[in-house]
Amino acid sequence: MQFKFLTAVAALFGLVVAAGAALATAPGFYEAEVEVADQSAATRRSAARVGLERVLIRLSGTAPLPAEPVLLEALGQPERYYDRYLFVADDRLKLFFTPSALLELIDQAKLPLWPLRRPPAIAWLALEANGVRQIVRGGHPLALALVAEAGRRGFEARLPLMDLRDQLRVQPAVVWGRSSLVLAEASRRYGAAAVLIGRLRQGAGLRPAAGGSWSGEFAYWQGSDEFTLQVNNLDLSQAGAAGAGFLASAMASHDAIPWRPTERRSLVVGGIASPLHYGGLLRYFAGLEYLKAVVVVGLDHDRLDIEVSTRAETGRLLSLLEADGRLAGPAPGAPANHLTWRGADLDRPLASQTVDTP
Repeated sequence: MQFKFLTAVAALFGLVVAAGAALATAPGFYEAEVEVADQSAATRRSAARVGLERVLIRLSGTAPLPAEPVLLEALGQPERYYDRYLFVADDRLKLFFTPSALLELIDQAKLPLWPLRRPPAIAWLALEANGVRQIVRGGHPLALALVAEAGRRGFEARLPLMDLRDQLRVQPAVVWGRSSLVLAEASRRYGAAAVLIGRLRQGAGLRPAAGGSWSGEFAYWQGSDEFTLQVNNLDLSQAGAAGAGFLASAMASHDAIPWRPTERRSLVVGGIASPLHYGGLLRYFAGLEYLKAVVVVGLDHDRLDIEVSTRAETGRLLSLLEADGRLAGPAPGAPANHLTWRGADLDRPLASQTVDTP
């Protein structure tokens, strides 16, 4: 059996696997749903431009998109980048864009690439109205707007449960005072890499309070990164969308892979003991948006020598692969690029799924 396996794999040396073949495993990332007034060709073309822009922002984390000639040309011909569409009811158009075409466009435009495996963020939001402060829970208009916009931008924003455990740790004054030690500890239970703190006061801007105007600040924490955004005179839906957009841009600045010319990186992957493992590894690599091609260059017992083409530097590539859970890091004393396949029977864990609504 081992001889037959080695013979079969040896016949595939030099096999090039192009990225994009399995990217359908990332539900929602390459889709957009846009409001339309009618179902005419002109309306569809205009909506397709909006949808293409949304998806490019989602994949790159860059908003607004730069006025690069290659992007302006693409937005002028959006039909080149989607392979099907359908009308949802009478007033919404859903477009399904081609992953490989979008990734190539992002590369041509030298945009960052925000990997699709995106850990969730936790949002601690406090409101003050008539001198009374409260922590926002799921279902509140501010929370609903923030969660919806986060979905459009390609990541999950979570609200705290505010159960007894949370209430004992986090009072409105803690959020309002941005107490980093308390909030960092309280956020751990939600598995979030990024933390958003929002503080909004009603009627603090130029508009009258009766109009539902809110002003305040959002703050972002992730690792050593910390940014703030001031908002003024917004209703709760606008404030939620602004907070999510700010959070998306901040997370992308932390996690996106900057553009650089594609280079080949060498990997050695052990644990390939059967054709099932071999096929699973290649399918997995084919579904990674940050790999452009994969070449099998050697075999030694249960170990494959592989070259991948990517914009990611070696250290970043290895951290991405290990974080995804399918590949274990090197054994003590082994070179950093020696990994072990352990994902034969697992689905690739995508931390976020997007829900794109108009």
